[in-house]
Amino acid sequence: MQAAEVARSQGKPGPEGPPDVSDTAVDLSRQGDVPGGRFHAHAVVPARLAPPPTSPLGLAGYSGPGPDLWFASCHGGAGTSTLAALIPHGRSAGRYWPTPEPPGRSRVLLVARSHVSGLSAAQAAARQWAAGVLPTVRLLGLVVVADAPGKRPKPLKDLLLLVSGGVPHVWDLPWVEALRLGTTPDQARLPSAYSRLAEDLNRIISEDAHA
Repeated sequence: MQAAEVARSQGKPGPEGPPDVSDTAVDLSRQGDVPGGRFHAHAVVPARLAPPPTSPLGLAGYSGPGPDLWFASCHGGAGTSTLAALIPHGRSAGRYWPTPEPPGRSRVLLVARSHVSGLSAAQAAARQWAAGVLPTVRLLGLVVVADAPGKRPKPLKDLLLLVSGGVPHVWDLPWVEALRLGTTPDQARLPSAYSRLAEDLNRIISEDAHA
């Protein structure tokens, strides 16, 4: 799959663009209908009241069929809404774990920037998931979006290596200057890492469908 096939023309800045307010809050009631039935949003639980060990993410419950993929932001401006626009079948959950009623199960990707605060927030979210307090969440992994161009400093490389040990998989997306300057994703020349992310997620969905 080519990156151009993944991108949708929605006039939104990419992951390297300005922070999107939808990364800090989410209204699941706006998700509406999805294939297979009616989506019903339930009450949300703020991060401070979520089951310990707590993280920057709250809980957003729902019933009925959800989307194939959820992108959960570990902090404001991580880029979940943009990734949801780039990846077919994906939707942003903002700074919440999407937690369906049993026997439902959500496929979730955490999203964080590659700076210290972003990776630390991702580490806290990964610990919360690993504690077993989110039984209806299937964490696919962590998407790390570069927070600056150029070579990543060694302290950040070491921190990312540490964080990666707590999640099933890590997708590392490089800086794209064109997206930062407002070029729409369908017009930007996206690095191959974006295509690989889309291909990996499509494969996971396909394998689940035939399991």
